[in-house]
Amino acid sequence: MSTELKNKPSLPSRGTVVLEAHGIVKRYGHVTALGGADLELRAGEVLAIVGDNGAGKSTLIKVLCGAVVPDAGTVLLDGTPGHFRSPLDARRLGIETVYQDLAVAPALDIATNLFLGREVRRSGPVGSWFRLLDKGRMRREAQREMDELKFHLPSIDSAVEKLSGGQRQGVAVARVRSGAQSDPHDPRPGTSGDPHQPRYAARI
Repeated sequence: MSTELKNKPSLPSRGTVVLEAHGIVKRYGHVTALGGADLELRAGEVLAIVGDNGAGKSTLIKVLCGAVVPDAGTVLLDGTPGHFRSPLDARRLGIETVYQDLAVAPALDIATNLFLGREVRRSGPVGSWFRLLDKGRMRREAQREMDELKFHLPSIDSAVEKLSGGQRQGVAVARVRSGAQSDPHDPRPGTSGDPHQPRYAARI
């Protein structure tokens, strides 16, 4: 995907189909992980993919987020075919994924985790030439994201390793929510072991 959205688009009207998958096939040697899977996701919808172990749930999610290239089938985003060759292609069009292992950096603080890979530089020569980061802005935006999700944290400067499992998942969700332009999703939500986590996740 060479097209990159510069600004977040306006939200589609509720019920509009925003993501489709048709006839997705993925084989690993003689093993067929997906044998023609279809999916349709509408704006404002919470869609659960359920099935036995080995049914292909994670493989389908990986296809949708560009981590796996299917052998056959089509993915449509807002009605436009998407040919994702990497997760970066999908991220550029607003598809983000929170994986089961969360993929956070435990030793780093919350704000730094939210901006991993998309750090904000200071304006002017100090940012463009010396590549200095605007840590104040990143802290403010990180705090706003966590406040909108209503996660109660000791401090935005807290190391992620000091947070509960549910709070860590909140950081992971806030990261993709702040970077995504349309579709944060989690292939296996609720695995943190925190009894409060599903209630927080339901606010997204």
